[in-house]
Amino acid sequence: MIANLRYFFRLSAILLASLILWIHAKSVRAMTRKNPEKRYRLICEGMRAYCRAVAWIIGMTLRLHGTPPKAPFFLVANHINFTDIPLLCALCPGWFVSKAEVANWPVLGSLTRNTHTLFLDRNKRHDVQRVNQRIAERVRQGDGVVFFPEGTTSDGTSVRPFQPSLLQPAIELDIPVHCAAIVYTTPPGAPPPSELVGWDGGTAFGTHAKTLLSTPGFTAHVHFSEQTVQAKTRKQLALEAQALVANLHGELLRRSAYAPDLVQNGGTESEAAPEGA
Repeated sequence: MIANLRYFFRLSAILLASLILWIHAKSVRAMTRKNPEKRYRLICEGMRAYCRAVAWIIGMTLRLHGTPPKAPFFLVANHINFTDIPLLCALCPGWFVSKAEVANWPVLGSLTRNTHTLFLDRNKRHDVQRVNQRIAERVRQGDGVVFFPEGTTSDGTSVRPFQPSLLQPAIELDIPVHCAAIVYTTPPGAPPPSELVGWDGGTAFGTHAKTLLSTPGFTAHVHFSEQTVQAKTRKQLALEAQALVANLHGELLRRSAYAPDLVQNGGTESEAAPEGA
C-alpha cells in the first residue's frame, strides 16, 4: 500500500516538474532566438534545477567525488539506468546524446526535444556522421556534451566496452575527453543495486521503473576524474576512456561509502564531511 502511494506520488511529482521545465524551455527559446549563448545558459539552469528536483522526488541521494567539468566539455560515463541522466545533469548540465526513439515517447519526448538533446537514429549508419557534426558544433560554441559510449544500460557491476563512433569529434577538434564513473548503492534490507537500480533489459522497463520509484530511496555515487584522455584515433580513444572509467568504477565501488554528500543550501553547493571522518 505504502509502496503504491509512493509510486503514484513520485510519478505525479515528476510529471509536474517536467511540465514546469517544458514551459521554461519553450519560454527561453522564444525569448532568446538571437542569443544562443544565453539560451544555452538559461536552459542548462532549468535542467539542473529540474534534475535535482527529480533526484529528490525519487529518493536519490547524490554523492560526489572529484570536480565536474565546466563548459565547454566532452564527457563520457558508464551507463546503468535512466537515473544516470538526472544524476549527471544535476552536476554538469549540457547536451545529452539519446536514441531517436525517445523523441517520440509520451511526455519525455516533448521535454527532450525542447531541452538540450541530440537524437541518434541507431538504425541509420549515416546518422552517426550527422550527430558527430552536431556534437562538434556544440563544443565549438562553448557548450558541454555528455554521452554514454557503452551504447546501452547495464546492471552496474562492470563497465562494458566503449563504442568509438561518437568519439570522432574529440579527434577532429583535438580536445580532451572528460570521464566519470557511476555507482549506485542501496540501504540495508533493500535489493542489491544491480537488481534495484541497474537495468540490463531483462525485465520490461515499465516494471523496472515502477519498482524503483516504489522503493524508499537509494544513493548515486559519481566520480569525475581529474585525468582526461586524448588519442590519435577514435578506437584508441575508446579503449583508453573505457579503461579510465573502469578503473574509476572499481575504485568507486570500494570507497563509495566515504564519498561526500552533495548538500544544497539556497541553490549553492557544498560538500559534507565524509562518513567515518
